[in-house]
Amino acid sequence: MNTNDKLITSVIAVILQSSSALAVADDNNDIEILTVMGGHAHYKTDEAHAAMRSNVSLINTPQSVTVIPVEVMDDQLVVTLGEALRNDASVSIGRVTTDRERFSLRGFTLEESTNLLKNGHQHFAKYRLPMALVDNIEVLKGPSSLLYGQSTPGGLINLVTKKPTFDSFAEISVKGDENGSLRMGLDVGGSINEDKTIRYRAIVEKEDNKNWREYQDGSEQESNFFVGSLMTDIDVNDDLTLSFHFDSSDEIAGQDSGALVDDNGAVIGGDELIWDMPWTRVDAQSQNHGADISYQLSENWQLELGYNNQHNERERWESKPQTQDDFDPEAGVYENKPYDKLEDWQQEALYIDFVGSVEFAGMSHDILVGGNYLKHEYTSLKVKGDTQEGNLNEGTIIPRQALDYADAKAKDESYKFYGLFTQDLITVNEQWQVLLGVRFNKQEKVDANNSSVLPKLGLIYHPNENTSIYANYSESFEPQGDVTDDEDANFGLELDPVKGIMVEVGAKWELFSGKLRLNAAAFDIKRENIVLEVNLENDPDFEMITTQGGIQRHKGLELGAIGEISESLSLITSAMYLDAKYDAHNEYQGNRPEDVPKLTASAWLKYSVSENIALNVGAFYEGERYADAKNSLEKSGYTRFDAGISYAVPMAGNDLLMRLNVENLFDKKYLAGGENGEINVGKPSTIKFGLSYKF
Repeated sequence: MNTNDKLITSVIAVILQSSSALAVADDNNDIEILTVMGGHAHYKTDEAHAAMRSNVSLINTPQSVTVIPVEVMDDQLVVTLGEALRNDASVSIGRVTTDRERFSLRGFTLEESTNLLKNGHQHFAKYRLPMALVDNIEVLKGPSSLLYGQSTPGGLINLVTKKPTFDSFAEISVKGDENGSLRMGLDVGGSINEDKTIRYRAIVEKEDNKNWREYQDGSEQESNFFVGSLMTDIDVNDDLTLSFHFDSSDEIAGQDSGALVDDNGAVIGGDELIWDMPWTRVDAQSQNHGADISYQLSENWQLELGYNNQHNERERWESKPQTQDDFDPEAGVYENKPYDKLEDWQQEALYIDFVGSVEFAGMSHDILVGGNYLKHEYTSLKVKGDTQEGNLNEGTIIPRQALDYADAKAKDESYKFYGLFTQDLITVNEQWQVLLGVRFNKQEKVDANNSSVLPKLGLIYHPNENTSIYANYSESFEPQGDVTDDEDANFGLELDPVKGIMVEVGAKWELFSGKLRLNAAAFDIKRENIVLEVNLENDPDFEMITTQGGIQRHKGLELGAIGEISESLSLITSAMYLDAKYDAHNEYQGNRPEDVPKLTASAWLKYSVSENIALNVGAFYEGERYADAKNSLEKSGYTRFDAGISYAVPMAGNDLLMRLNVENLFDKKYLAGGENGEINVGKPSTIKFGLSYKF
């Protein structure tokens, strides 16, 4: 038995036997266990601050929103953002590489530079996002450009980080799996003065990850990741709070770009084979720092001001394996097109909000007036190596070429983006509410200045205090650049923004004294003015011409539930039916977009057997979808089941919380997300464990 097996076996033994060895607790300890296991078991959160940029309850928000709380992520032993977002069926996970994940929401790709927020700041997400810092995840569905500006029309993901605490605590945690991955973390917080006006939170986590797939020479793909964070809150007086934050992450990882499949969808070389060369690497660093101000101007008005500075650096050594159209799996010959690439991103984000309430004309007005600013800069150096042949059957290992950045091609991009907006949630009476909003957007970019005015309208009807029926109209804004290819017939043309338009109707119900919330929404989203590239086969001067005019139409229905059914049973579940296609396109008209299934569903249930033992079971379904926009290869649908057990053991006046989960319980084989011919293979049945002790 190897070391990893011994470790897993030991964890299982402790969970099964510790009741007889350690389950000695006084009445106070019993109460404490009930708090840990039952106090947050319902999973339900009543607000999503990013949805309205103010403390408006979800029942009064005319938009479909899902909040994935930290309790769900802890129960599932979540390590990556994708593992958390699987709890919302409206989110599909696309291609996953060593250092980052891609997602789509309601079938629209989430851009890594515009569709992800961190505490309400637009956040650049082309790196491994440190989930150790995240307290909950807010999924805002549909165009959210009114409050955040440029984004695709599917929606936004907002990561809400953990915050400083008034009371002192420390938590030590360990996570791992049967492949030998091990993650160790420390989370501490509290006040540093008697008045508790200066508070802090410090988090560190070190990950040593091992992949279940391996390179052609039999070596393992590994990655090392470290993140550290410090947050402080300072109450200057009763009305003014200053907050500061800093986090830094560092990752070194071998590359796994995904599997290659043949025309029938069969994985070439087997599920466990990594085509990238063993010498491939990603070396990435990220730093974020900033400050926030919260000032109570008067009894009814508040000022919120925030700034964040982000710096990302990344160097890649890629072997880039590729197959040709005439690839013969029996011969096993393929091409490697290696390159080295050095990249640097710097981004500054600023927002200011005035939030208040007034009574006017016999109606209550919750008013938001604000603006945001973003400065984005990108530079890169890329040097390509010589194409070399590999052979799958022979397991050819091609030596890394010595490439010099002095021979590299440089690229840079920068732009500034800002917007001004106002929003008014009008409460007409106990039954009716109206939302009115408008925004002005502006992007400043060399040879491509884009601007737009976006409206948002919402209507809410409350049949009773626990129910809301709503409708909304909203738009999105995606600024474009100019045509940069000098072999394009429209070289130098400044492209207009891509626009999204959505109409949504929905309902929300709160049952069992507010412990369970049900959601339903139907939507119709049209993304128009899409950029089109048309080949000019008979033109002697130009190879292609770039125009605009494509239309993408997504219509769907979502259902969801989250909360507590009984004192013992809690759940988070969702389902989505999506009819998505290109209504107008020079190449893909009538086709379904890449990796967009018609039907998705997820369910995670937690049953508390006693005050200190809980059982979990989950099911995740993804229907058939196409592997490319040409719709030439269809990936089969699949259902994956997970299961787990958690046990809180009284120890030294606190609880040792132990978790054991099995991901893909029945070892279902399936193809997950992908792009450009490279597809992720679903992970086989995997045992995961977690230990945490809070004192």
